[in-house]
Parts: sequence; structure tokens; C-alpha cells
Amino acid sequence: MEPILSKEEIADLLAAIRAGRVSTDFVEDRPYRPRHIVHATDIDLFRTYERTRGSGEMRIPNLDIVIDTFARKFSTSLTNSLQRNFTVERVEIASTDFHQSLKNLNNQGAVGIYSIAPLKYGCLFHFDTLMAFTLLEIMLGSSLSNESLALDRNLTTIEMSILKTTMTEICLELENALRPIIDSQVQLTKVENNFRLVSIVEPDTEVLTTRFNMLLAGEICGQMQFIIPYLTLEPLREKFKALVTFTQAASTNWANNLAQEALEMETTVIARSGLIDMSIRKILEMQPGDLIDLHYNPDQPLTIMVEDQPLFLAIPGERNSKKAFHVTGRHSNRLGGIHGNT
Repeated sequence: MEPILSKEEIADLLAAIRAGRVSTDFVEDRPYRPRHIVHATDIDLFRTYERTRGSGEMRIPNLDIVIDTFARKFSTSLTNSLQRNFTVERVEIASTDFHQSLKNLNNQGAVGIYSIAPLKYGCLFHFDTLMAFTLLEIMLGSSLSNESLALDRNLTTIEMSILKTTMTEICLELENALRPIIDSQVQLTKVENNFRLVSIVEPDTEVLTTRFNMLLAGEICGQMQFIIPYLTLEPLREKFKALVTFTQAASTNWANNLAQEALEMETTVIARSGLIDMSIRKILEMQPGDLIDLHYNPDQPLTIMVEDQPLFLAIPGERNSKKAFHVTGRHSNRLGGIHGNT
């Protein structure tokens, strides 16, 4: 097999042909001597294809991190909006073509079509029949004791309009999950139950499909699928690769970061000269001009309180025409708190 020319070599060859330096006449008596023979057994194309095409996680590194973040956020969103304990659990991330991904949905349930600005292509979220009717029952006021039924019929226009509320919640959660990669604006453009009218890319375009189990109070109540063209995420591949560095740094340095941030926190510091006990009656009977005896000895150091805890002893004074105190040592009760009046 002849070696494949690069773009630069092809350009040089065409320029030489136009200049007449290379003849285009076929010479029959020139023997063919291949430089290198590659046998079919040397390259397992099927294994390479399956390894790269079958697993969406390998095509886009760290995609599972973003997907899992979305699953957690959407779980919280469903739980808060429907007041039921929902859990969104990722099952798998696979790669197929767009036509096959729609075929796998068996033309049942509801699919939401989303745009993702500024990315070129959008994405789809599919609710299967069981999940769709479970959500409808809850939104229409069913009790917890009722079991969800996957009715053997297509969703009506009214039912899809009700589901649109839940599908709209996906926009914000997907934006939040993608934020470490790109600032995006996700919008629900259409909800459809006729899959022949669903088209965001050509049928043979490669897409990544993520399947989720939807759990209600720990029991599976349906499935959801996330379908996004590979071409949508491929321009962000380097940013996805850099995401693991950020995640690792956050997981290994969180203690140091927390300690550094704690040093910058503001706290209340009080220089206390004395402490007395007074009844509520005496406080209510106080009048302007009354004197309160603090039993304060001017020769004794002040107690420096930090967030109501005695930490230091200090001598009061003045510096640059302002009240000040000079720390002379640590308070003896700094570890055990206050054990009496000072």
C-alpha cells in the first residue's frame, strides 16, 4: 500500500505538475515496488472503532463529571419543585448515530428539544412513558400511595404542556453543570411526541447518549435520556481535559484553601474591663445620670474577648490620639471558656 501524502506534499505535487516538472504520462514498464506492506492483521479496526465509538466517556474526557453534576442538580430541582424525594442516577454514556438514538426511544414518551448558545448544535432530553406519567400524576395531585402506570398511548397535547414545566427546569441545571466548561444559555424550544418531527442534525451524525434511572423514594419510576451531538462537545474537548486538573486540585488542596480563607474572616474583638450581673428590674429602672459600679481595678489588665471567648490580657492606653490596648499575655481560660465573672 502506497504511503498517504500530507496536505503540504499534495500541494507541492500539484505545483510541480502545473510547472511541467512532473510528467503525468503513465509508464508501463516501471515496476511497482511498495515501500511498506501493512497486513490486515496488524490493525484491528473493529476493536479500535468499538473502543472509541461505543464509549462516550472516552470520546470526551471527563464528560461523566459534568453529567453527574447535572444529575445531582436536577435531583434537587425535582425534589424541591414536586415535594417528593427524587434521585437522578446515571446509568451509562454511549455513542451511536442520531437516527439510531431516536429509534432506541421506541417512539414513546416525550422529547424536549433544546438550544445551547453559543454552541452550534442543540440537544435532546427524553422522558420515557413511565417517567412522563409519573410526573403527570404528581403534578396533578396524586397521593403517595398511588402506583405510577405507563399507559399504552401517546401523550396528549395538554399532558406535554404540563411536562414542559419540568423540562424547562433542565435548562438552568444544564447551564450550571456546563459552567466550568463554558458559559452557555440553554433554552427549551419544543416538546414533541412525534419523533419523525425531531431533527437537530443529520441522521448519520454521531451523538452521545446518556441514560438515567429516575428514582422516586428509592424506587425506579422511569428513565430519562440525554442526547447531544458529538460535534457540539468536540470543540470543547481541551476544556473537558483541563477539568480533571481543576477537580484534582480542589480535592487535594481544599484543607489548605479552607485554612487560608479562614485567616481572612472578620471577627469581633472586645476589650472588657469588668462584668456585672443585673436583674431585668434594675435595668428597667435605670435613669439618665445613674452610676454603675463595675468593681473594676485600674491596676488589673483588661480581658480581650474574641467572639465571646477570653483569649488575651492587655493594658489600656492611648496611641495617635485613639484608645488602644497593649497585649501582655494570654488569658488562662482561653481553652475552657469563661468560668466566672472578671
